Amino acid sequence: MANSALQRIFLTRLLTMTNGESVEPEALRSSLRVTSEAFDSLIHQLSDEGLLSLVGATIRLTLDQRLSLSVRAVELGADFETVSRSLGWLEFEELSAKVFEANEFRVKRRLRFTAEGRRWELDVLAVRAPYIVCAECKHWRKGIGNRTARGIIETHLTKTEVFSRHLEGLRERIGAEGWSKAVIVPVALTLSATPMEIYRRVPSVSVLALPSFLSEFDGQLERLANFKVELPRWEPRQTELKMSRTSGSRRVPRL
Repeated sequence: MANSALQRIFLTRLLTMTNGESVEPEALRSSLRVTSEAFDSLIHQLSDEGLLSLVGATIRLTLDQRLSLSVRAVELGADFETVSRSLGWLEFEELSAKVFEANEFRVKRRLRFTAEGRRWELDVLAVRAPYIVCAECKHWRKGIGNRTARGIIETHLTKTEVFSRHLEGLRERIGAEGWSKAVIVPVALTLSATPMEIYRRVPSVSVLALPSFLSEFDGQLERLANFKVELPRWEPRQTELKMSRTSGSRRVPRL
């Protein structure tokens, strides 16, 4: 098995060069300072693990493969900003969604709704009764110590609070029809491997640490921002039937 430093460099370059397209092995190898033997060993190792596909004379990565390789690269110490740039926004959101789904949450991606005179959008909505996690996916550079990052969290906190005030009208869209109550929690997600940080009681969690965060979720609620909503009994909306002007007098065809 290749050493971790070589794997890290290889994976980072592979993700960058296959961003939205396939790449020829020789083009990838020539961009690296690596022997043909070491290069072939890595290619075959990743292919055997199902992490890349050799199609003819090209290397191709599915979405799942790119996400898995991104996680491995960061775990091996790759610069998270470089890996983040190689991932499109939708890929990052999909990676976050998959982690939630693996922890028994149902996921709504990019939920858009109109409330209080404007349109809002939530990147990832993770639902597991009675919890609704509103996740904002961002590529932080150096945690949440800077003004820009904190401003994003302030906005996300406001957006989540607005969502909580209008949950009753949105419950059908997120599959919460039978719920009597909900606890809504705003979270910021990043690809960085930094420890969890909290600002305005909103946690900034690495997607790599998200599984452990979710496993301790119940016990952390007291120190996290959350909005508790009591929901009235669900009554399905009645569909109003409108009669056309001619519906009451059907024409009898002539014989």
